[in-house]
Amino acid sequence: MAEERDDEIEDLRKEETSRGRKQPKTAESLERLRRIRKLARMLADPDCDQRTYMEAIRAFGFSDESAEFRELLALWQKSRGGS
Repeated sequence: MAEERDDEIEDLRKEETSRGRKQPKTAESLERLRRIRKLARMLADPDCDQRTYMEAIRAFGFSDESAEFRELLALWQKSRGGS
């Protein structure tokens, strides 16, 4: 949790110091990175169940039928020793 907060603070610092010199990260790209980090933490968490992980994938915006959803679900299954 503290690491996530540190990442957010660092992103904001970079955005503030880069104004006028280069294109800062957009809020959308920062949110996307946060969601990706969340999914990665969920994969690493042995207590995370498949249902919770699937809900997070859906919240990311992928439908159950999408290739991305199936790919992310396959990562979860692989991380748990499934096929």
